[in-house]
Amino acid sequence: MKIWRWPLVAVALIMILLPLLWPIEKSKRWNIEPDEKLLSSKREYLNRLGELEPGETPNIILIVADDLGKYDVSLYNHAPMATPNIDELGEMGITFNSAFATAPICSPSRAGLLTGRYQNRFGFESQPMQRYVRNYLEYIGFRFLISTDEMQPLLYPSYPPKDQQLKQGLPLSEITLAEVFDAVGYNTAIIGKWHLGYSDENHPLRFGFNFQYGFMEAFSLYDDEDDPGIVNYHHDLFWEEHIWDQQRSGPSSITRDGKEIVETRYLTDAIVEETKHFISESMERGEPFFTYLPFNAPHTPFQARKSDYEALDHIADDNQRTYLAMISRLDWAVGELSRFLQAKGIAEDTLIIFTSDNGGAHYTGATDNGPLRAGKFTQFDGGLAVPLMMYWPGRLERKVMQENVLLTDLFSTLTHLLGVPLPEDREYDSVNLLAESLYKVAGDRPLQWRSDYNRAVRFDRFKLMQNLRDGTTHLYDVKSDMGEENNLAESHQREIEKLESYADAWERDMKEPLWPRVMDYLLESNGEYFWFAI
Repeated sequence: MKIWRWPLVAVALIMILLPLLWPIEKSKRWNIEPDEKLLSSKREYLNRLGELEPGETPNIILIVADDLGKYDVSLYNHAPMATPNIDELGEMGITFNSAFATAPICSPSRAGLLTGRYQNRFGFESQPMQRYVRNYLEYIGFRFLISTDEMQPLLYPSYPPKDQQLKQGLPLSEITLAEVFDAVGYNTAIIGKWHLGYSDENHPLRFGFNFQYGFMEAFSLYDDEDDPGIVNYHHDLFWEEHIWDQQRSGPSSITRDGKEIVETRYLTDAIVEETKHFISESMERGEPFFTYLPFNAPHTPFQARKSDYEALDHIADDNQRTYLAMISRLDWAVGELSRFLQAKGIAEDTLIIFTSDNGGAHYTGATDNGPLRAGKFTQFDGGLAVPLMMYWPGRLERKVMQENVLLTDLFSTLTHLLGVPLPEDREYDSVNLLAESLYKVAGDRPLQWRSDYNRAVRFDRFKLMQNLRDGTTHLYDVKSDMGEENNLAESHQREIEKLESYADAWERDMKEPLWPRVMDYLLESNGEYFWFAI
């Protein structure tokens, strides 16, 4: 009997493991088909723009920081460190005190910003994915055997086939700001982070950018981590280990016009130098320029120039000190570009816009988003509120705006500046930030957010947050309670019903997500627990 025992055990193990190793279904449910009607009308619109004479042709520099919280900027009065060059843009131009991203995470937010539309309108609800779990055993390992910290892996009954996975990203039928500017004769560039798709089909050169420098992924190393002139800070978090492991390989590699290059400069500095070169080249060609500068600072991995780090020797905590040193270099970059425009004699011909893609990454422990609650990944204001400034010397009067605005509003603002109409074949979630009627227009619209089972609505003084999976509802008076600490749901049913009606009507116009997510995020805050779909 004993001789048969081990073969029987082996057979039993095979019977148990075989179903777990069986590949998870690849389903047509996730096939991404191009919207041929919108794609055709997009081409017609851009062709018509090519026949128009734009009203004005100012140069545009659109700077988007990465995970920079509103209160990481000293202009907003709560920052632990001065950011004089960034502040100057708002102090000499327009500061928006109540600006919000359309998502609390990088990729969907950028999709909304560049298109002027809620990204949910075209199914871009989460980050494009490079990999899904292949079988149930792999899922069990990630879910129960490997510590993923506050992240919890998801399991879907099916996933996209590889060819469909490569289509994830900004749909070609969407119209970007770069395409509008390119159509009216601008030289256009993206210099920095893309993160709106990894395949050639989703490359920025397919979306109106004449020049590209940077990387496709959510992150890349700022410099060689073994460089003695660099200070590194490693976070003991599951997803941060992945970032360090990837180095500058694959979509994290540095490319110029889609071709990988060897980059030896600190990345913030390299973005500045590439931008100077692009501007000079545009001037030589006699063309106005639209320059989209999505810096990766201060997104992880935390890598600072040693000189910037040493200048902050009054900061005791290494984590915060490295983070602030990265912001200090970002602030230097803004000042360096401003000085370059002055030296070239084109400062008064150039509109500079500065913002961030979402709130600060509070999970790093380096920032707490000031008086706001939580941060990146969450629909609390700590994840959604962003700095926003517009500076155009001699053209924009100095003012502070209190209206609730979205980053999608930059689309209408810039197209209006050019004197070109918005496309009429699709719905826009964008108002002209420079319009005299901004107070009325912005005051009449609710702001909306959705990520799977999470949704939020902000109107007037109230903000509703709902988790439709758990059935929880939170209502905050954000005018008197900016930290979103006091849940008024039990005593303000009328306000809840009003905001729910806005959310229900809005969601009827949104598309289902084009691809599945991979993670949920668990936030512990003030003794409460919240799940967020990311």
